[in-house]
This record gives sequence, C-alpha cells and structure tokens, in this order.
Amino acid sequence: MDSCPDLACDRRAALPAVRAMLAAFGFALLLALAFQGARGLWDPDEGRYGNVALQMLDSGDWLTPRRNHETIHVTKPPLTYWAIAASAGLFGRSEWALRLPMAVAFALTASLLVPLGRMLVPRRPWLPMLVYVTSPLPFFAAGVITTDTLLTCFETAAMVAYVHFRFGGGRARWLDAMWALFAVAWMVKGPPALLPLLAVAAWELRSRSGALLRPLGLVAFVLIGLSWFAWIVHRHPELLAYFLREEVLARVASGDHHRNSQWYGAFVVYVPTLLLGALPWSALVGTRLLRAGRPPLPPAWAFLALWIGLPLAVFFLSRSRLPLYLLPLFVPLSVLAAMVLAQIAPTARRVTQLAAWLALLLAVKGGLALVPNAQDARALSRELAALMPTPPSEIVFVETKARYGLRFYLGAEVEAISLGDIADRHAGASGRWDDDLRHELAEGERGLYYLVPARHAGSFAARIRAAGRGLRHLGQARGWQVYVVEQTTVSSNHSAHRRVGASMRAPLDAS
Repeated sequence: MDSCPDLACDRRAALPAVRAMLAAFGFALLLALAFQGARGLWDPDEGRYGNVALQMLDSGDWLTPRRNHETIHVTKPPLTYWAIAASAGLFGRSEWALRLPMAVAFALTASLLVPLGRMLVPRRPWLPMLVYVTSPLPFFAAGVITTDTLLTCFETAAMVAYVHFRFGGGRARWLDAMWALFAVAWMVKGPPALLPLLAVAAWELRSRSGALLRPLGLVAFVLIGLSWFAWIVHRHPELLAYFLREEVLARVASGDHHRNSQWYGAFVVYVPTLLLGALPWSALVGTRLLRAGRPPLPPAWAFLALWIGLPLAVFFLSRSRLPLYLLPLFVPLSVLAAMVLAQIAPTARRVTQLAAWLALLLAVKGGLALVPNAQDARALSRELAALMPTPPSEIVFVETKARYGLRFYLGAEVEAISLGDIADRHAGASGRWDDDLRHELAEGERGLYYLVPARHAGSFAARIRAAGRGLRHLGQARGWQVYVVEQTTVSSNHSAHRRVGASMRAPLDAS
C-alpha cells in the first residue's frame, strides 16, 4: 500500500529540485556579484541604459523612457530600465546597484537550468548549469548593463515551461506560462525575444500538435507584452512607423546601424563568439566528438538543435550583428554540451582544473577595473570635474555622440546637439540629435558645459560669436574642447571681444 497521498509524494519529490535550484542560484549569484562595482560605467551601452533609468527615477515618469527631459528614447521596451531604476532606488546610486539586475538574471538563468537538466540530462542534471555559469560569454555578460542577460533569463523561463509541457509530462497550463513569460521577454527587447518560438513551432508541427495556440496564453501575451507599446504609440503616433522601420526592418535588412553588416560579418562575429565564449566546454565537446564520435543522445537533442539552429540562422541573415545577440543560445548550447559530456565522470583533477578556470575568470573580471578604457565614463567625469568651476546642470556634446555615463557621475543631464539648424525638431527616438545649437542657446539655461571635437571648434566659436555670446575655454578632455557659453552679449564691449578671442585661441589653433 502506498505510504503517502499523491499530493504529499509530489511535494516530497519536488524538495530536492527546489534545493538544487536554490543552490545553483546562490552559486551563480556569488560569481556574478564579484567585482560587480569595481569598474566605471562603459559607454555607450552602460551609460545609455543607466542614464535612461536614472531619468525615470528622478522624473517619476516610469512609462516614457527619455535620454533627457527633451527627448524620448524607445529603442528598447522599458523593462530593463525599470529593473535598473528599481535597483538604484532600493540600494543607492552605485555601479554595483545599476548592474545588480544583470547579476540576479544570470543567477536565475542558472537556477532554471537545473529543471532543464533534470528533464533532458538526468544522468548529470547539474552539468548544464555548470557549463553555462563557467562559460566566458554568460559570465562576463552578467557584469555588463545591457538587455541581453535579462532577455536570456525570461527566454529561458519560457522555454523551461515549454519543455515541462512537451518533455516533462506537464499539463497544458505550462503553455500558458510560456506565452506569459515570452511576453515579459518581449518587454525586454521586443521581436528578438520570440526567436525561440521558431523551434517550438517547428517541434509542434513535427508532432502535429494543435496545443500551442492557447487562448489564455495568447491573451496573457497581448496584455503583458503589448500594453506598453499600445500606450506609447497612442501618446506618440509617429512611433509606430519608427518601431517598424528602425527597430525591425533596418536591423534585419540594412546596415544603417553599422553593426558588422558586411556579407562576412556573421562569420567574423558569431563563429569566434560560439567557440571562445563557450570555453573550455567547446574544446571538451570537440575533443570528445573527434575521439569517440557522437555518443547516444536522447531524442530531445533534436529539439535543442532547432532551438540553437533556427535563431542562429536569423542572426546570420540579419545585418545587425553583435556578440551578445547570441547569449540566449548559450542555454541550449549548455544543455547540448552536457548531453555530450554526461558520460565523463567528474574526477578530482577535473574539479581542480575547473576551479582554476573559475579563478581565471574572476581575475580577468577584477582586472578590467585596473585597465584604462577610453569608454570609461568614471575616468572622463573626473577629468571634466577638474576643469569645471561649478557643478554642471547639463553636459552638451556638439556634433559628436554623447557620453551618457556622465549623467551618473556628474548628476547632470546629457544632450547631443547639431551645429546646423534641424528642420524637424521632433523629440522622438529616431533623431540623432536632441537639439541644435541655435535653439539650445535660445533656451537661456545656466550651468551648461559644451564639449566640442577639435575639428568643429572653429565652427562652434563662429556661431557663438554670431549669436552675440561670450565664450570661455576651460581646457581639453579626451579630445573634446570644453567651453562655457556666457549669457551676456559681447557686441557692446571691446574688451570682452578681446577676452573671448584670447580664450578661444588655443583650441582653435589646435583644430
């Protein structure tokens, strides 16, 4: 006679799995938090995401992402900004707090690999998690502020729900959970979040199942994933064309974003990412296959191949290519590698080698804080602060890309403006410039510091003179000439003309 009711037995059987997930979460979180605040924010990505999140926190407007008070910024949905702003609000404004959501997402992904391992690699259920957290690409991505680690977390959660349904004997409610989790992933990065659905759809067609399109799940997807898009397009109708043109078509079919769009770009970016980003496991798998051939694998390996292969084909065809785009694929790659390596028994020597590899990864992560980096906003802010006589209210970059990481360090808004007049000054997401110099001067704001590339210093000074303003040169930082534009006119005072000329001479000669 059975000694326990079915429900009690199910709960008792689930306890080891929960404990294993908690252990994986704790282990991965410790790895991710090491040296998490040691280095400064690196532009452009970390500075941009941190800037938009702090704009939300300071303004109280959590629905409209903004580069500054004048310009909205909707190149990505808001969930990443929400996570960063919430962390900064709870734990204070530090590099550690801004990066904390990525560390937590990395740890959650590691914990989700435990049930994947139990269902797909029962011989070594812990091995997929271990492969993932010790692979360089996921490990280092957890210390960088981007959307990709959060996207990987929610994509993995959605796919775990599907695997529970299809390979774990789960009920159809797991499909509803899958759709809801894909909706959350959509709120992180939009259309790329749905790439794993290509594998799901292909597998369901193969099995001739009609269970995928669940009404409750689809409703959950629409409510969670599309509500914000509907709201922002209602507020700014021009954004619908922007989303379709710039964030979908341009990224797939054009090289407008200048992200390795050449015909060979995918091979240059993605092949090294797959091989080096999965070390040492990619080398171990390759050696195993060369020596012993492909070992017997469970039928689910074909599903993993679809999960990897179909999104990878899209990435190869798309003309916007960056290494971190592949981060979500390292989840099925880790499971597939664990399947191949499951026959290899862990030995004391192998454990020691893995510990040494982890120590190397941690040393590299900590060492990055000691290596000078041209994109380090912390270092740039120190140089600028030494030149500024008073704290800035706004940093204005002229005819060059803005360094939005300065928002975090100097507490000032950051803008990028054009020297020439902008015909359409619509403050939307697609514009390169937030404003033009003529309108910036007309606003009459105080506490502004202008950063001008040396090649544009002469044109900038000429326009300031034409506007009847004074100009004071403060020095140079990282190739930018740093100026203060004085609000008083100079036309009525000859001595003021001489002061302006003297203040501009050095930077103009340099240009």
